[in-house]
Amino acid sequence: MTDKLAAKLLEAADNIENVALSEIQALLRRASLRIGNRTQPSGTTILEREISRVIDEFAATHDIPRDDAANLALRDWAISMGLIEIDDLNNEGDEP
Repeated sequence: MTDKLAAKLLEAADNIENVALSEIQALLRRASLRIGNRTQPSGTTILEREISRVIDEFAATHDIPRDDAANLALRDWAISMGLIEIDDLNNEGDEP
C-alpha cells in the first residue's frame, strides 16, 4: 500500500490524538477493503453491503446485469467529479 492511503494511515498513527474517530474509521474501512480486494481473483470487486444492495436494486429495476449497473454508477460519479468528460466517452460500448 505505497500510496496515499498508506501515507494517511501512517500520518494518523503518528498523530492519533489529533485524528477524529470518524476519520480513523474511514481510513480503516478503506484499508480493509483494499486488503480484501487483494485476496480476490483478478476481475472481481468487493462492495460494501449497502452499496451492493443499491447496485443490485438498480440493476433489477433497469433489467441490466450487475456489472453494467456498477459501471453506470461509476461513470456518473466520475463525470460528476470532473474526472472524465462526456465528450471523452467512446460512443461504442458505453451504454449497456
